[in-house]
Amino acid sequence: MTVKGAASGALCFCDGQLLVRAGTLEPAGEEAGGGREVLDSFVVKPQGVRAVALGGTTEDAPAGHEWLRVRRLIADESPLAALACRALGLLNWRAAHAYCGVCGEPLEDHPVEMARRCTACGHMAYPAISPAVIVRVEKEEKILLARHVQRIPDLYTCLAGYLEVGESAEDGVRREVREETGLEVGDVVYAGSQPWPYPNQLMLAFKARWASGELALQADEIAEARWFDPADLPAIPPPGSVAYRLIHGLI
Repeated sequence: MTVKGAASGALCFCDGQLLVRAGTLEPAGEEAGGGREVLDSFVVKPQGVRAVALGGTTEDAPAGHEWLRVRRLIADESPLAALACRALGLLNWRAAHAYCGVCGEPLEDHPVEMARRCTACGHMAYPAISPAVIVRVEKEEKILLARHVQRIPDLYTCLAGYLEVGESAEDGVRREVREETGLEVGDVVYAGSQPWPYPNQLMLAFKARWASGELALQADEIAEARWFDPADLPAIPPPGSVAYRLIHGLI
């Protein structure tokens, strides 16, 4: 994959934000880091682009540059979005796997695989993802959207949650809907997916039909849930997100 500004340079991150040239979605490259401490650096395979984690904060940026949330790349459907998600997700994983989970000794990069190897016991650690489901629940001609307690207060979106050990994605959809709203659903159908590096999610999108029950909300998770006409929607996640595509029936 070749992306303008990234092919011969690097993707530099600080606190999960990407350094870009001001007013653009073009990555700045490692030379623009302004002498900041390099916390981590590695080559993203197979793209061959270097990902760099810089110290400091995002309160200031080098002249002619700015810090950009990766969510913006996703929302703008930038060709850089997939690579930035992969780079940031791997940086997040590496930050959490500096030491061996078996013996506690330092890990080092494997020379061939995208993995880390213990310098003492040889244990191999591979990048992990956290699969989560997100579902558009349909009833007659309306869809169910909710405001979540721990997210943007005025934003409505689909129900979502992490999968549990030993659970299929379809069963996870049924459980999440039941736990958060008290509803039962049927006809759970896969619709699409999207990587989400916060810190390492893979969002699996589904559609499901209401089967039975009345709304009984899980108070610590859901602030409000309502049935909406698709032609008259409230504030929802931005374009580019899997939630936006799911809500608008684009997948």
